[in-house]
Amino acid sequence: MKRLISILSILLALSMLLAACAPATEAPAAEEPAAEEPAAEEPAAEEPAAEEPVAEEPAPAIYPKVTVAVPGDPSNLGPFVGMSLGRIGVLTTMYEYLFYQVGPNLNPYIAKSFEKVAEKTYEVTIFENVTDSAGNHITAADVAYSYNTAMTLGNLRPLGDIESVTAKSDYVVEFVTKAVQGPGGIEKILVECPIVSQAAYEASADEMATKPITTAAYVLTEYVPGSSLTFERRADYWQTDTTQSPVVTKANVQTAVFQIITEPAQHTVALQTGSAHVSTSVPGSDVALFEGQPGFTVLRKMDNLTNVLAFNGSEGNPFASKELRQAVSYAIDRKALCDAIAPGACNPSHEIGNSNFIGYLTKWDTESYYEYDLAKAKELYAASGAPADLTVTLLAQSQPPSTGLVCQVIQADLEALGITVNIVQVDPPVFNTEKTDPTKYDLMLDATAGGDFVFSPWKLMFDQSRYNGTTSNWFKDDELQALMDTASADATFNDENVDAAWQYIKEQDYMQGLFSYVNNIVSISDVTSVFLDGRGFVVPGACEYALP
Repeated sequence: MKRLISILSILLALSMLLAACAPATEAPAAEEPAAEEPAAEEPAAEEPAAEEPVAEEPAPAIYPKVTVAVPGDPSNLGPFVGMSLGRIGVLTTMYEYLFYQVGPNLNPYIAKSFEKVAEKTYEVTIFENVTDSAGNHITAADVAYSYNTAMTLGNLRPLGDIESVTAKSDYVVEFVTKAVQGPGGIEKILVECPIVSQAAYEASADEMATKPITTAAYVLTEYVPGSSLTFERRADYWQTDTTQSPVVTKANVQTAVFQIITEPAQHTVALQTGSAHVSTSVPGSDVALFEGQPGFTVLRKMDNLTNVLAFNGSEGNPFASKELRQAVSYAIDRKALCDAIAPGACNPSHEIGNSNFIGYLTKWDTESYYEYDLAKAKELYAASGAPADLTVTLLAQSQPPSTGLVCQVIQADLEALGITVNIVQVDPPVFNTEKTDPTKYDLMLDATAGGDFVFSPWKLMFDQSRYNGTTSNWFKDDELQALMDTASADATFNDENVDAAWQYIKEQDYMQGLFSYVNNIVSISDVTSVFLDGRGFVVPGACEYALP
């Protein structure tokens, strides 16, 4: 800069000398070159700007590659299929939604805002520049198509609260609900359904089961079933205003690999050998190998999901008997079950849900909830009228591997009661179909969460407005519905009404809360901060890294 000033000073002196020697009438013309010379020197003035790429160094800001060990295979990557452990683990990296929920609040995602315009009507406005990885422009029509397709398929159960979804203009979508929504109601609806292009979905030969086309900041480049999923950072990601997007849209790593490892002990090995950098499924017994050790960080978080045993309440099924349901519940030792399947990484349930949810009452932790009592179980079995040689079918998913052990423990406990259990384990897509067929099971292992409030897991399983007038497992109970409606309404959501609903659910015992896993999250030191989504799973792009 000093050099530039010196040059300009010399030029100015020369111009003054020329002006003194020239005729006065020509002085203005003689001065014009001198006046324009600073413009001629602009390349020198811009030298600092030319050095900006060196100063910014964008490339080193991106960590090259991270591998996250996950416990299950998604099996089907399509946007509207039912949930499974493997699917939940990659959803936030793979798809985007209208909003992203943090506690009770919604952050802009594909949508920028929503407004309640009538008692049961909401208008959602989406961003105008949303595109997917194939260049398809997303409009309100695509949002309506996504929701209506998901509602027709019936796998995303919170969408059962919706009456209709309609595109009102290019970027405004109207949602009409079946009933007035209480705390967290409309919020859950607006974060539940992945948004995809209608054209891309209909052009897919397998409904995006193996190659989803999405609006996310990462694009799937390879899926090897049973082995891994590889995602690459999109250079053309549509949202460039970070103030208008949630933290999960960060892209702090170039390549994110989800390595499918179904055996928990192998998660430990993968971390020790360096083949994985993060895992959410290290066995509790192995945590001591990493905690306090150089090069590793350990984080613990109770999973939102409560694993439940559902009883079939359809007409003619023996579990239409409350005494038989309660007999089974007393016969299962939940503490011993936790110790068998995941010692140090499992909490026995005190209700259908857990303390992660808003409105959970801590008094439930010390209240009786079908504590193991084989003698009482036998009394109730005898009073139920069920045959002494009862044989039942237990339906469960094939993954994670611990599910098989859960089935075996229940089988052994019920054998002591006098009930024979035939175990049927199927892959997640088959499970999500067969769980809706009352002829396929008598008992079923399932899981529930459904939102952020204490009543969310109950409504997910029992709300009759979602399941054609019965609970998801075919019990017709209008009193239960009324109690849940009261507990979940804005004006009547309070401890007294929540407790009244839970005490009734506990007494009727349509489902038995079994346990929630505790996720032991272990990462290498290069991963300086592990980011977990609302379901407790790793989002690689939003993690923080020590840059090379």
